Amino acid sequence: MVAARGKNRGIDNKKKILNSARKIFQKKGGQQTSLADIAKAAGISKGTLYYYYSTKAELIFDITHEHMNSMTSSLLKLVEDKADSMDAAEIVFLVYDTIIKAESRSKLHLYLVQEAIIGNEDLKQRFQQAYNEWREMISTGLKTILKRRKDIDTLSHVLLTSITGGMIQKLLGIQDLPLEEMSNWLVHKR
Repeated sequence: MVAARGKNRGIDNKKKILNSARKIFQKKGGQQTSLADIAKAAGISKGTLYYYYSTKAELIFDITHEHMNSMTSSLLKLVEDKADSMDAAEIVFLVYDTIIKAESRSKLHLYLVQEAIIGNEDLKQRFQQAYNEWREMISTGLKTILKRRKDIDTLSHVLLTSITGGMIQKLLGIQDLPLEEMSNWLVHKR
């Protein structure tokens, strides 16, 4: 019983750390955030935080992994749920709209991308793997809704690239993204 309680406390502490870190990174940015800030926000001691994460990079890795898994599974479920009841362009629009409007997730995602680009090689490799997995998931979803298309692989690259660009534009305050028109063009372009 004591071991189970200790294990649950460990899971709770890790959740507190990840949730607090996510919020602080979004508010202050990564460079302005210290592990001490995160420990304070999580309501735990620095020693407890260091037990789980000895560096900020390790914490960023876990947030990245959790973020990408959450986004991937949500989108896959969305496509599966809507495949029979919606037109392919409507599903693509829904994917665009869901991801691009998720501002807090977008900020964290782009912060982590920036960290990977400016020199965190481990994070960069993790993103390369995650983007490949995400693109494969998009390709699988597109095969479900566009059964006769021969260019699914190319289309999955275009869709992922335009999603990333759309996230950036949304965060910059560009409000007139023609998502419906983009969705129709992607689905019907041959």
